[in-house]
Amino acid sequence: MSRHARGALGWLAVLASLAGCASPPRSVVAPSAPAPATSATATAAADPLGPRPLPAEPPAFQPAPPTVLAGPEGSTVWLVERHGLPLVSISAVVPWGSAAEPAAQAGLAWVAADMVDEGAGTRDALAFSTALDALGAQLSSSADRDTSAVSLQVLASRFDEALGLFADALVRPRHEARDFARVAGLWRGALQARAEDPNDVARVVTAAAFFGEASPYGHPHDGTLASAARLRLADVRAWHRAIWRPDAATFVVVGDVTRASLEAQLARAFAGWKAPSSPRPALAAPPAPAAARGVRTVVVDRPGAPQVVLSLARVGVAAADPDRARLDLLNVALGGSFTSRLNQNLREDHGWTYGARSRFQAQRGVGAFVARAAIRTDAITPALGETLKEIRALAAEGPTADEVAKVRAQAGGDAVEAYATLHGVSAALAASAGLGLPPDHDARALASQRAATRDDLAALARAHLALDDVTLVLVGPRDAATAALAAHGLPAPEARDAEGRAVR
Repeated sequence: MSRHARGALGWLAVLASLAGCASPPRSVVAPSAPAPATSATATAAADPLGPRPLPAEPPAFQPAPPTVLAGPEGSTVWLVERHGLPLVSISAVVPWGSAAEPAAQAGLAWVAADMVDEGAGTRDALAFSTALDALGAQLSSSADRDTSAVSLQVLASRFDEALGLFADALVRPRHEARDFARVAGLWRGALQARAEDPNDVARVVTAAAFFGEASPYGHPHDGTLASAARLRLADVRAWHRAIWRPDAATFVVVGDVTRASLEAQLARAFAGWKAPSSPRPALAAPPAPAAARGVRTVVVDRPGAPQVVLSLARVGVAAADPDRARLDLLNVALGGSFTSRLNQNLREDHGWTYGARSRFQAQRGVGAFVARAAIRTDAITPALGETLKEIRALAAEGPTADEVAKVRAQAGGDAVEAYATLHGVSAALAASAGLGLPPDHDARALASQRAATRDDLAALARAHLALDDVTLVLVGPRDAATAALAAHGLPAPEARDAEGRAVR
């Protein structure tokens, strides 16, 4: 027999033996039910490490107020030491902005702030910018209705050098004619572009119509084309000298710096900065516009525009009003967040807008409550109705219990976010300083919001969201805007141009 045949017979024998040895199937017996667990069994099954510890509720965040110091030549210093990062942020704030400027010179505070970094001390504009870049420093300046501010952020190791440039910008600006010509040209270009932006137009026209031309808040803080044509470099120089005086300035300093080193650095950098003998300019704190005007409507015609910007304004409160913090809380439910009533209705439910917002303005004088959204032109009639409905519903019923829980959580989260960075802390404190609010204003406001009940917010809604005295501005095609107003029984509109002037 060949080797291959013997191998084949061997495999057949193996297979046969396996088949013969297969066990018969076994019967399956159902398992009996387990005996009830006894206390001893339960104890044995317990976690040998004991009960799991539960973490304690974290303490509520509370913004730490700054340390208040006497600064150079009668100025005030608000200091928050933060040594986690080698950075320092400093802002200088004075309590004068566009509300203190003559209406005929609208934008004076704005362009004066823009000129701050256009050369200072011994350096022209290019050399000044180069010196800042060499230190890795960021310098910015701004002016709004009530304040003017200059801010600087730099590495702590370069703070002393950068502080010299900062002092030059405030105390020794060059204000050269060629720099003013360039800045003024860019300013005029920005004003022309503003007239083409319907949201900016709505901002300007709403202020003009709501506050009135005679109010310091009635003209745009960034000026008009007419005022830009009139303004001269001599006006900017005089304005800067008048408002940047140490006896009215507050320095807000946040970051990796100590009190002892800061006091010495400020004294050295601002040596010789003296307050002028002239009295301080008057602080503007306009009262609320005259009440009982009823509903007023304004249209700015933009033929063929695909959207109509809807802007509604009513009387608000001053920044120092005791109710202000809780009104901000109430506004989160109405139009101050993505999940607010206005945004959910107009954007999420109907798709008429990319976003709807509202706010209570923070101003030294009485500000306005403003709600605004850019609406598809074909949907402006129903969108106007839904906007009015949402505001009236909140005014009549107040927020729901779920909304109160949500807005409280968001207020706490917003406070944490604002105080998480040097820039955020500096901006928050500078805003308070410029408006004459106390150093611990943010802590007080947050405590007031946390203590607010649903009944508290409902009472504020009834008092501050009634729509019996409002100004309604529509920026878009006149026919669509006028038809929307008529459909809701609102008065016929007056016509205004992009800078808020009446059109005859």
